Amino acid sequence: MSILRTRKFHILAAVVSVSVFISIVVFVNFGKKTDMAETHSAQTNPESFAFFNLGVDSELTDTVRDELKEKLGSDAVERWSTLDLNINFKGFLQKYFKELDEINQRLNNPPGERVEHNIIKLRYRYARIKKVPFEYVEFVFSNYTKKPLLFKISSTKEGAFIVDTIKAKYGEPAVVNWEQEEGHSLYWQKNKSFLIISIGKDRYGNP
Repeated sequence: MSILRTRKFHILAAVVSVSVFISIVVFVNFGKKTDMAETHSAQTNPESFAFFNLGVDSELTDTVRDELKEKLGSDAVERWSTLDLNINFKGFLQKYFKELDEINQRLNNPPGERVEHNIIKLRYRYARIKKVPFEYVEFVFSNYTKKPLLFKISSTKEGAFIVDTIKAKYGEPAVVNWEQEEGHSLYWQKNKSFLIISIGKDRYGNP
């Protein structure tokens, strides 16, 4: 049985690439073994993080999708696909966020094989037309609960103000300095939710 059905959790992640890398991971209620398909409607998660007005208890509806199109432009939809939580570089989660790495291993077991899940991916490649500082935005929702699992965002350095905005909203973060690569990550925790922002150099070595 899929881990998305047997464990009640939500993951929101964003990766902003080029000159600023922002990886935002929100992880909720990992320890409780329930069938999400049967119990999600009766349960409410504790306070957590939200992006684009979507939080861990939001549900994907036609109205929500229309609102996202209004903000980010047209979307491309993919169902039944892989779900890889890896960010920044190989081994990042294993070294710094072992709980998330454990989930990722379960989502992609057996190793080396393509493991697909009952999810919905919404991709936005033309968000800049809507005058937002993102090159690429991806939302992943569980198709069992219609709730968000993963967010990915790509931006140029114009999106660096996001760091100050999130600090103002959630307070000062903890800091992880990378050992393998040049860069560092900021992270916040609310209950069992994590928000991670990673800042590094682009592929040309620019900060």
